[in-house]
Amino acid sequence: MYLSHPVRRMRDDPLDDAVTELRVEPAADDARAALETRVESLGGSIERELRFGGVVVSLAESAVSDLCELDGIERIETADTLGY
Repeated sequence: MYLSHPVRRMRDDPLDDAVTELRVEPAADDARAALETRVESLGGSIERELRFGGVVVSLAESAVSDLCELDGIERIETADTLGY
């Protein structure tokens, strides 16, 4: 799984009470359901669908490490990489 540098920093040293938006790309369609379940269990939400199968999730920085443990994810980057 590819993690951008900012995501690795959030995973390793999250800011207390900070919420982030991440671009998450599941490796396959069947991984999408597991991703949704994991995000919801961590208190986050799916914010929007992206072209080509990715999604933007909103999640507490303290939960990023748990999200990174999910199998079936191809890449996680900050939503800022999309140019919002």
